[in-house]
Amino acid sequence: MILVIDCGNTNTVFALYSYSKKIEQCGCWRINNDTKRTADMYYPWLLQMLDLSNFKIKDITGICIASVVPESLFNIKSLIRKYFKISPLVVGEEGMDLGLKVNIDNPKEAGADRIVNSYATEKLGLSPAIVIDFGTATTFDLVGEDGSYNGGIIAPGINLSLESLYMAAASLPRVSLKALTDRSSIIGKNTINAMESGIFWGYVSMIEGLIQKIKSNDDYSDYKVIATGGLSHLFKKSLSCVDLIRDDLTLIGLVYLYLKNKSV
Repeated sequence: MILVIDCGNTNTVFALYSYSKKIEQCGCWRINNDTKRTADMYYPWLLQMLDLSNFKIKDITGICIASVVPESLFNIKSLIRKYFKISPLVVGEEGMDLGLKVNIDNPKEAGADRIVNSYATEKLGLSPAIVIDFGTATTFDLVGEDGSYNGGIIAPGINLSLESLYMAAASLPRVSLKALTDRSSIIGKNTINAMESGIFWGYVSMIEGLIQKIKSNDDYSDYKVIATGGLSHLFKKSLSCVDLIRDDLTLIGLVYLYLKNKSV
């Protein structure tokens, strides 16, 4: 089985996949990203998650990692070196074939997760596409028909904006994020409702507006729009521009990259 690890700014996701007959997810566990969490702190948590799903460390034969947080990557690699005795594949490190072209000014600037998403999009037969990833940042990435990564847009993530609004405005309360489906809710009749509307419908408008701007270019007019990331389902009923939500896009991309780089 393959253990894939997607280390983001807010959370790190560990997922276990089998691949003998078909690629199938066997378990998926999420933990907040704490750069001070050491290998010895990760180990008992991961051991418990595996045990609850009736798996053991010995079941894992390969590991593939994408990380945008260098400090956390160091600790996760220490975990693997100490407890797994496996040499992991790490997106962006020397010797790993990414299987796609990165068509931006400085290819090294492209985030590992965005590269993996591009590869997954092509392998799943979804390219060409615009991939929206709802994470700490909200990113829009252009994936060519051949899976090439062709640049994109980075905007503040919805939770980041919500927290910034609370921190910067002394008289505004902290509010929780929730989906709003009734468009009559756009006009808030109290402070909390007004904030909820501003964040939710503001992001809906931003996403729809940016997709419209991108597709106004004839080169991208027929691109599918794929949404992924932890908050993608929050907007499921409110975004008409999204063709497909694929929660595991990054994870499945890591599996495909592992299989490309290892003889199985």
